[in-house]
Amino acid sequence: MSERVRGAIALAPALGAGASSLALDLSAGDGLSSRLLAERGWRVVSTEYRTRKPGWIAINLDNDLPLRSASFDLVVMLEVIEHLADIPHILGEIARVMRPGAVAIVTTPNRLSVSSRIHYLLSGYYKGRRAPLAYKYRVADGRNWHVMGLNDLHWIAWGAGLRMDAIGRSRRKMRSRILAPILWPFIAAFSWMLYGRVKDPVQRKINRELLGFMTSASLLMDENIIMRFRKIEKR
Repeated sequence: MSERVRGAIALAPALGAGASSLALDLSAGDGLSSRLLAERGWRVVSTEYRTRKPGWIAINLDNDLPLRSASFDLVVMLEVIEHLADIPHILGEIARVMRPGAVAIVTTPNRLSVSSRIHYLLSGYYKGRRAPLAYKYRVADGRNWHVMGLNDLHWIAWGAGLRMDAIGRSRRKMRSRILAPILWPFIAAFSWMLYGRVKDPVQRKINRELLGFMTSASLLMDENIIMRFRKIEKR
């Protein structure tokens, strides 16, 4: 089983005895994540861009989701966001269909791992985009064109009313296991100075939270970043 999928599903809220909450699996692919959620007691609505699977819904994620607002207790979108033309739009739509306090789990290639950073230094390309895209493709073709870092996704999600509260565990290659302990003191020290240069107390609090994610073992070593968000309740 994919470590990425297993790590993502592990972040899903546990359901109490007899509970049956509604989950949305966006662009569910081979259906593994949907099956694992169903095994944990979730009622799952699965989608794909085109699908003939019984009970699945065909949805183009570049458009508004054809789903009612505040309908789902959990939204899952695994290795999809980097293919989409408008990332702020899809995170806004995910937030819209979530009930207050609901959870969203999003995964994407981890461009900020230590091995990805070194690859970028040498080639100009991050994890998930390690070489130039073929120029016969366009954004609308849905290639792996826009791999964003956790810091950018944290900021976009915040504006949509989603708060990152955890990151999961994915596959770790040996080179990252070796490089991360060597580079961590330098990354942590530089990041602490960078994030600490803020006078606004609200922003300083956000920066402390972000610093914890940005210097974590998962961010520095994992091949994929698994992010869990909660929808805040508006007062």
